[in-house]
Amino acid sequence: MRVCFTNLGCKLNQAELEALAREFHRAGHRVVATLEEADLHVVNTCTVTHRAARDSRKVARRGSRRAPGLRTVLTGCYATGSPEEAAALAGVDLVVPNPDKENLLARVHGAFPEWAPAREEALPDGPPVPFVPLAFGNTRALVKIEDGCNVGCSFCIIPSTRGRQRSRPLPGIVEEVRSMAAAGFREVVVTGVQISHYRWQGLRLADLVAALLAETSIPRIRLTSIAPWAFDRRLFDLWADGRLCRHVHMSLQSGSDRTLARMRRPYDSRAYGELVAEIRAAVPGVAVTTDVIVGFPGESEKEFEASRAFVAATGFARTHVFPYSPRPGTEAVDLPDPVSPAEIKARTAAMIESAAVAERRFRASHRGERVSVLWEERRDGHWHGLTDNYLRVRAAAPPGLDLANVVSDARVVGLAEAGVLAELPGLAAPPGGPTSPIGSSGPGAPAP
Repeated sequence: MRVCFTNLGCKLNQAELEALAREFHRAGHRVVATLEEADLHVVNTCTVTHRAARDSRKVARRGSRRAPGLRTVLTGCYATGSPEEAAALAGVDLVVPNPDKENLLARVHGAFPEWAPAREEALPDGPPVPFVPLAFGNTRALVKIEDGCNVGCSFCIIPSTRGRQRSRPLPGIVEEVRSMAAAGFREVVVTGVQISHYRWQGLRLADLVAALLAETSIPRIRLTSIAPWAFDRRLFDLWADGRLCRHVHMSLQSGSDRTLARMRRPYDSRAYGELVAEIRAAVPGVAVTTDVIVGFPGESEKEFEASRAFVAATGFARTHVFPYSPRPGTEAVDLPDPVSPAEIKARTAAMIESAAVAERRFRASHRGERVSVLWEERRDGHWHGLTDNYLRVRAAAPPGLDLANVVSDARVVGLAEAGVLAELPGLAAPPGGPTSPIGSSGPGAPAP
């Protein structure tokens, strides 16, 4: 069976889809990049916003239009929150809710027995291998360490679609990262709903990161969203190891304390700002990124301006701005004084404009610096990659230079749209081998 995977939403969804792809591969199935090649389309859906749910429905119906005879399986948060609606969509053959997602392969074999391989044909377990349709190609892989959430923010549907918080055993995570390193990945992205709430036998996130640094050879470890009320300060000592990326994503949601209270966020703007200052003092060059919601019910003009002023003053390296989206089943749906769609649109544009100034300032602060880049792909005559502190880098290079999945040094020389321009110092061609950069700051050989 040929399987095409499509992801909508967060990095946690992508991590789950990559794990499913590996499972299908080990069962003898073939992962393909397009619907036209596929027999089966697996869609990991999202419902965190109205737009995400709409996009999930659109993608679910796409297969029957583009590839007659294609079977479609929906899983993920939209499929969990609205299972009857999902099952009724044109072209959808099977709905697998989140609690049963780990059994998705078995569910597919049960629903379509003609595609169930004989036991002796299944491939043995082994390290994850690069697949065609992964989000980051063959350079970065995602590892899920926990799922669910116990917090109950008034705007969030995730507790309903993913359930209570639960964590994976630490030894299994370490082994998975080892196998990712053996497969050639240069970076793992540690993800979950609330990774700062990781708990296993008394161990927390800092203990897990320490184990990954000590017991694996992965060149880079990047953390996803950390809850500001659950930040483990033992992480500060771990950033002394350059393999831990200097990137902290902490969702702010609003810079207005009155709005935060209605959101049921367990902190205020002062505590958040003090934590950001503490992180920057402990980790020089760190990129602090965030999420902000605009137009939450009851948000007055004064509250919005307070939020915008806080975002501008804090100077985030990147700010993801979301217009408020009412989600049925959340407390916020019933809050009074909704903000009009026109006002939400205007406030969103204003917030994006303020955030862009800070983002540009962060990028400009690296001009002239030597940075370490994980190169991902060549496009438009340039190599494109990512620094440990979340700078998108573009550098011109000769056609014969293959930097795919290489970590090397570069010098920032200017700004580019949504990133920086860099130059590659000391290029040389080793005898009988491909051109490679001198002064590499990490594993220099392409992945097998």
